[in-house]
Amino acid sequence: MPSDRTPELPSQRVEAALRARINKGEWQSQERLPPVAELATEYGVARSTVVAALRRIAADGLVVIVSNWGTFRT
Repeated sequence: MPSDRTPELPSQRVEAALRARINKGEWQSQERLPPVAELATEYGVARSTVVAALRRIAADGLVVIVSNWGTFRT
């Protein structure tokens, strides 16, 4: 049964946390987000979990992922 509490999957939790940080203005337009490895350590998850979260955020246009450069706030 779905709940309005915290998201179930680790990637959903990371996604929600990153969206909150973006919405609070932690990163300005065109500013680079921390590297995936750093975010994975910060949230205690695998790098692939962070990548999945960032891809969903990018699909909504909040960030752009540039291969071999990083993830940037739009």
